[in-house]
Amino acid sequence: MSTCTVMFIDPVDLSTLAQAAAEAFAVPLEQIETWNGRQFTSPATSPGIAQVAASPMEGVSAEFVGFDAFAAHTGGLATLQIAIALATRLQQRALIEPETAEDHRWTLVATNGSYQHVMVDSELFDDGTLAIINPEP
Repeated sequence: MSTCTVMFIDPVDLSTLAQAAAEAFAVPLEQIETWNGRQFTSPATSPGIAQVAASPMEGVSAEFVGFDAFAAHTGGLATLQIAIALATRLQQRALIEPETAEDHRWTLVATNGSYQHVMVDSELFDDGTLAIINPEP
């Protein structure tokens, strides 16, 4: 399975996020489902290839998740490329998880598309809170 997840630390309206993803990646909006944390406010038509969702994690406002079909649709774009496209289009900062759970160095994407590694507090993360400690040098 080749899903990608992009998290937004600034407040993001879910319908705006879905629209931005549809426009950025030429995906029919009907194929992006929206989950508000309690229910699907916009269920995807079959087949759904991506989802935008309110995040249950403190410190994260919303998430974009691209499924296998999204990866196929975009030609296998790297998660970083997807995060840059969404962050610049929305003018909201985004985070990308590290490849391993033991690594607490995430990638922070700025609104201008630049990015850097940041450290996440591992103890708070284990308790369900995403907190950036400081950027790496």
